[in-house]
Amino acid sequence: MSILPVSANRTNTPLMNQRMLFQLNADQLALQHQYDQLSSGRSVLKISDNPAAANRALGLNRGIDHGNQMVRNANSTIGYYDTADRSLASVDNALITARATAVQGVETINSQDERDAMALTIRETINNVFAAGNAMFRDQQLLGGILNDGNAYNFVDGDIVYSGRDAIGQTMLGSGELSALNATAAESLGTNNVFLKGEPLGAALDYNTRLVDMRGGIGVAPGVIELSGGEGSVQVDLSNAATIGDVADVLSKVQLDGRPLSVTIGDDSLKIAYADDLPGTLAIQDTKGSTLARDLSILNPGGLTAPPIIGDRLTPRLTTNTKIEDLAFGAGIDLSGGITIKQGNQSFAIDFSEAKTMGDVLIAINRSGADVHAELNDTDGSIQLRALRSGVDYSVGENGQSAAQELGIRSATENTTLKELGRGRGVVLNPNSEDLVITRPDGVVLSLDLEGAETIDDVIQLIRNHPNNQDTSRILVGLNTIGNGIELQAPPGAEPMSIRQPQWSNAGTRLGLIPEGQSEAFGETVGSVNQIAGEDYMPRDAGGALDTLLRLETAIRDGDIPEIERLQARVDADLDRASRTRGRIGVWTRNLQDLKDASETTVIQLKDQLSNEVDADLATLISELSQRQLSIDASMRIIGQASQTTVLNYL
Repeated sequence: MSILPVSANRTNTPLMNQRMLFQLNADQLALQHQYDQLSSGRSVLKISDNPAAANRALGLNRGIDHGNQMVRNANSTIGYYDTADRSLASVDNALITARATAVQGVETINSQDERDAMALTIRETINNVFAAGNAMFRDQQLLGGILNDGNAYNFVDGDIVYSGRDAIGQTMLGSGELSALNATAAESLGTNNVFLKGEPLGAALDYNTRLVDMRGGIGVAPGVIELSGGEGSVQVDLSNAATIGDVADVLSKVQLDGRPLSVTIGDDSLKIAYADDLPGTLAIQDTKGSTLARDLSILNPGGLTAPPIIGDRLTPRLTTNTKIEDLAFGAGIDLSGGITIKQGNQSFAIDFSEAKTMGDVLIAINRSGADVHAELNDTDGSIQLRALRSGVDYSVGENGQSAAQELGIRSATENTTLKELGRGRGVVLNPNSEDLVITRPDGVVLSLDLEGAETIDDVIQLIRNHPNNQDTSRILVGLNTIGNGIELQAPPGAEPMSIRQPQWSNAGTRLGLIPEGQSEAFGETVGSVNQIAGEDYMPRDAGGALDTLLRLETAIRDGDIPEIERLQARVDADLDRASRTRGRIGVWTRNLQDLKDASETTVIQLKDQLSNEVDADLATLISELSQRQLSIDASMRIIGQASQTTVLNYL
């Protein structure tokens, strides 16, 4: 701070007054600036006060805002996790109650009133799990998918239908780290479970097969390759190729030493040769940075292998764009008959007559009205079906032809093992006598011992090859052409065909040929054929906690002890699933709390740095303020003295 000197030499009065007023004005402005600093507590009030400090302060403020937003995100997400934890705690308690009730339900001395009371207890657990599945935090589903704006679960005709989505929200925490915001119904309650995983369909290579879909989904990277016929070489730029057809088109236009190339796309291969089919040298290698020739398995450096050069095992991935005619490794499949999906007492016939691609097949299934969701399994190129309705049995069978079998999604086939029957309980056989007795309409008896039979096909072959079943009146056996199950056909006779399971054996019931609770079934004459059309021997559960509880309620009310025992194990699995999900949310909460604490600490540190940059030092500021006031007082005294000057001041 400085005071302009008072001129000691002779000068005119206006100039002297101007100098003094300038000094006074400067002091007053500086004093006002110090008052502003004192009232705000800031030493930098605008960028021009200290450009370097102001620039650093802007960066620190951005960091503080970011940290505060991270803390707000963490607080909101912790609230989401806490609500989800309470919902899953409700699920845990409900399943524990159901487990205890199931243990009580296996007692054979329970009266019907007691069973009805226990069934009501299970109904209460169903309602608790149902409510937990529909729980929301603010306006978002906790378990039914972050994008679902309504109830994820709804009661429909006594069953529970899931209409949610397995969408997972994410929130940014810490230093740009994304954290899952919600658990899904599939991982917490087992809903939207895959009840049927199909067989691999084996897609063939097609002109339009994308390079990214080859090698089982690993893909082929476009690039530049070099070809040589021995005398000269040609570099071929395939960096813009998108499909195997693009590769074939470009290579077909190449000539080596005046000889054009021929390129052929096979079901799982790419064949490169000279168009004249004559021998010669055909060297193929990647240029620097390219892996195209290696990926296509056509690498032939130095032309050591004589043409044709064949790149095989290209293994295209099954996609929604894969054509039906390219399935079964190029042989195609016949979908003309369509398929039948049964859920409980409902049956849905699905027509594929207009389907050209796998996408069309999936759309036809998903729009059939059945409560299933069909999707492709990218790992092995198969169809998998998810169940959306809890409390019913699912079955996928034929509709007159073999479409379900060819799509690999028939739920009961010849390869089904006898151990899988009865929902995994297997078949009980007679230790010392026959297990099935079939009596033809002409009275011929076929006694069948199933000891050693492992699959449905083994049982079918035992009937076909029975010594008493080799004449013109033989019984024909195979799988039903509509739906699922085993079908027995015999010519009509004086008596209907019959099938019986002797004492101790339940083979006929497990095979679906004899109704539950009975020991014998009789054929019906349809047209000119006497037949027994068996029921599906391999129905599928929808799966999940709600499906288990709905079945358990029915089993307890009916006193079905074997079913209750089976469902006890499922309740344990459902409880384990829900508990593991709850534990995972607990880990998320702990990690999130740590990230929140770190963000809060960072904000505190940034605020401390910001304070050092822009906050005023009050002691220094007050000292300077006092000096500035003294300066103003001195300036005003000088101005007062100067205003009283006389002619003597200039002598």
